[in-house]
Amino acid sequence: MRLAIILVFLSPIGTQSASLSGILVALRKELRYTTILVVGGSPSCWGLEPFRSDVPIINMRGMSNAHPKGIFNTRMLALACLQNQSGDAVKSLYGNLDGMRDTPTLLVASSDEEMRDLFLGCFSEHMLNVLALAGSDTEFIYSYQAFPALRVIRRKVAEVQRYFAPQLKDLGGHTVTALPSNIMPCTIWYRDAEGKCKLSGYLHTFLWNYVDNINATLKIWDVVPEEGKLHFTVSRLSKVQHVDFPLEIVSLYNKSGSQQVPMEISSWFLMLPMEDPVPRAHLFVKLGLERLLAIIIVVGVVLGNAHRLEMGLSPSWRCYYVADRVLRGALAQTIILPRRLSPKLMFIYCLLLLSGFFLSNYYLANLTTWLVHPPASDPVLKWKEFRLRQLKVLITPEKLDYLSLIWGTDFTKAYSDIFRLTNSTDFQRRRIALDPSYAYPVSTSLWPFLEQSQVRLWRPLFRRSKELVFQPFQIMSMPLPRNSIFYKSVLRYAALTRETGLYVFWFRRSYYELVALRKISYKEDEGNPYCDLKWTDFLLVWLGFLGGTCMNVLVLLLEVAHYKWHARNAAL
Repeated sequence: MRLAIILVFLSPIGTQSASLSGILVALRKELRYTTILVVGGSPSCWGLEPFRSDVPIINMRGMSNAHPKGIFNTRMLALACLQNQSGDAVKSLYGNLDGMRDTPTLLVASSDEEMRDLFLGCFSEHMLNVLALAGSDTEFIYSYQAFPALRVIRRKVAEVQRYFAPQLKDLGGHTVTALPSNIMPCTIWYRDAEGKCKLSGYLHTFLWNYVDNINATLKIWDVVPEEGKLHFTVSRLSKVQHVDFPLEIVSLYNKSGSQQVPMEISSWFLMLPMEDPVPRAHLFVKLGLERLLAIIIVVGVVLGNAHRLEMGLSPSWRCYYVADRVLRGALAQTIILPRRLSPKLMFIYCLLLLSGFFLSNYYLANLTTWLVHPPASDPVLKWKEFRLRQLKVLITPEKLDYLSLIWGTDFTKAYSDIFRLTNSTDFQRRRIALDPSYAYPVSTSLWPFLEQSQVRLWRPLFRRSKELVFQPFQIMSMPLPRNSIFYKSVLRYAALTRETGLYVFWFRRSYYELVALRKISYKEDEGNPYCDLKWTDFLLVWLGFLGGTCMNVLVLLLEVAHYKWHARNAAL
């Protein structure tokens, strides 16, 4: 078995006196824990007389690195006996609480003289919720205040109203460190007028407000180059340096030893250079109105037979004598209605006119929209079309490896010729500059900024692909160091900022900060992009008009010839 754990409901832990049972009862009322984790089993700590308890007890019997976080409910109270075997018991305690160091813990030490060293060790292992008893003395209980400087607190058990006070409510100006990734728009390095390094971005604003909320001082590590990003990930570098907050946003799919704080929901897709627009001359015939010809014929047959039934005639498929009215009604033109129409015929004509009204408005609305924003003539919808158009996707090696992880190596090998690898600096520079030589992978964290920078253009340089999506749903999170004391506090603060709309407000405001810092700018057309309609724009319309005119003249000539032929035969 992975570990040997004794789980009992009638605990072998006794009481040194009635006070220890009272402390446990008071702690349960305060913490509402559901499990007790016991580390160390010295008889000098726990008596032999059992006490009644309906709380399950996990006894590790000196085992270390059992990791009960993945097995049991984390709402537990840890009891550790540090007498006689303090070294092994402390290591076992730290190992068993790995990943859950915020668990409320009650220690039993040998004497009150080692309390400071004991609390210093707990603080270095990121354990803030710690109480301690000195040997068999249960009259006094010890705790410590971690910020701004470590201070041991000694209280009488009879006078205690709250055992565990919040440690991160006020840090008293304690300095916390952060390491930015310098990836737009989360964090951006820049120099002010005096040449000093400054930091901007919506993630920096979030952290700055959080640090101000807990009354701490934020220190930024200036080891990030101003152009590009670190050669190592911020999470890896934060393990080498003592960093409290690695300022980066990564996908929650990434498996690491850090604690993840979900920040936003995003997607990862491809932004494509805008294809050539449809020529204006083709817009007049692009709506596909020819598909309505069959419906117009059916309406004509129905209307013609309705007239025949009103006159007492039998139904017929011939409806040419109402074709002009049906066509005019479908095109929302004026028609001359016959006199003395019955209610049924009037209802049919009303439906015909209403359909023509909606059809003409639909046609005019779409034609007006397309004349201002013409659609793409042949949009890229599949990966195979990249080869036909000789279009490349610019990507970094790290992102290509991640793409191989989520889509498989077969995909990246099959389309390896369309991916062009480059370093992070060149990738970010080209993507922010909207270089149309390549297509770029982008997430919804950056795309709104790139889309906003193109609002002044007559026609955008890039568009978001709805078909070529790498990952339609991903949770982006900020990784904190393992066993971080700020994890639950930051998690709660992030949830509050999202619920109140502050996070979205900081995100949107960061665009104008980037514009002021000249990290991103509005793209504008060179010259005046406005162009009036030309004669060539109506080429297909003129061709249709001339074709219809020639057909009408031909029909007229045929009718005249038929009339003369019929009149000549009648004279003979």
